[in-house]
Amino acid sequence: MLQALRTFGRILARHWPALVAWYLGGEAVHQLLLQLAGFVGGLTTLGGLLLLPLAVAARLISYVAMYLTVQPSLPHVAGEEAAGPRRFAQAILTAILPFFAFSAAWGMLDADLIEFFRIASSIALRDAGYDLAQLGDRGGLVSIGVLPVAVLVVALAVRILIARFGGRLPSWTLVVAAYAEVLWTFMLFTLVGQWWANAKAWIGERAGAVWLEGIGDWFAANLVPVAALWEGALWLIGVLVAAVLFPAAWLTIAGVTYGATFDTTPPVLRRLEESPKGTVSRLTRIVAQRFEELWAAVALLWRGGPVIFGCLALAYAVWAGAEQSGSRAMLGLFGGQEVAFWSSFLPLLLVAVGVIAEPLRVAIVASAFDAVIGRPGAEMGTRESELDGEPRDLAVAGDLEHERPLGVVRQQEHGEDDVRT
Repeated sequence: MLQALRTFGRILARHWPALVAWYLGGEAVHQLLLQLAGFVGGLTTLGGLLLLPLAVAARLISYVAMYLTVQPSLPHVAGEEAAGPRRFAQAILTAILPFFAFSAAWGMLDADLIEFFRIASSIALRDAGYDLAQLGDRGGLVSIGVLPVAVLVVALAVRILIARFGGRLPSWTLVVAAYAEVLWTFMLFTLVGQWWANAKAWIGERAGAVWLEGIGDWFAANLVPVAALWEGALWLIGVLVAAVLFPAAWLTIAGVTYGATFDTTPPVLRRLEESPKGTVSRLTRIVAQRFEELWAAVALLWRGGPVIFGCLALAYAVWAGAEQSGSRAMLGLFGGQEVAFWSSFLPLLLVAVGVIAEPLRVAIVASAFDAVIGRPGAEMGTRESELDGEPRDLAVAGDLEHERPLGVVRQQEHGEDDVRT
């Protein structure tokens, strides 16, 4: 634990200004892109949908940059030699899925969708003279239908094609790959969230749900101690779940960003990676690698041991309490104000708190990740992940004979190199 404390202090001492800069940059770009997406959505919903995922990605990029910024200060993680544009691009690509899942689970995507709809609908209604019949494809209303599903399918197809032919495409296609990944992931979680909301509304209208709600109301009215005990238990469970899931989610994102890997590849993933060559098997190996990266990041939670994760959960709980107290204190300085005041200045006040809070959170999570990697019993490490089309991502021995007849053809999991001469 003393090593983790030293790592935490070293991160703050060396990288605090850079962490603040990346956080402010991410929030500024996020707000600008959100406003732009809302404006375009007021003219065409499709155009707004194509821009809105970039606002979410702005935050992702800032967090990935913050974690990679502190990487040289982590003694058990690959150092500065792993840095660079290609490493940064790959970290973003691999972190998209878990980050969007985290954003959807904790309402961050919903908040952006609501703000997008508010901006787009106000512009569209004004331009249409507040006549709903004249809206057409305007207003930013995103619902389950042909348009969002088509956007998801096209974006996913583009991403698969770039992954398939990545080794033959120019480097600028990495930007297209990242955008396609962001777009299909955003649409997937948006549609799943709307489907779940509709499902809950449907269940809530069923006779059985109404009957159960009536029983709860009866307990609340006639057995107050039992109702209070039940409410207290639900509150405690919610607190405990949040205390575990929040640090677990951020540790997983850090693991994906740093390229967490097993010292020994699990047997199931090894069989997938050793499948025969061909188009289908290439895609199978891509999926296997992505799953291994995500699974290795999740495995950090138990391979670090109860002491490390318990310390992380405790440190995160202290951080969360301090962050909430700081936010309340900041808002209390201004007292009661008009709605227009809070609409204009609330985001700025929260960012002012985040300037202090977010670098601390990154330092806490990065220190915990380094402690897990440095634990001998964890049997985990990090690697510099390759981009689409590079050897580990797509290649098999038969393919490499045509592309690279000499030199190193594959770096295996245990670190040895096969050299073909």
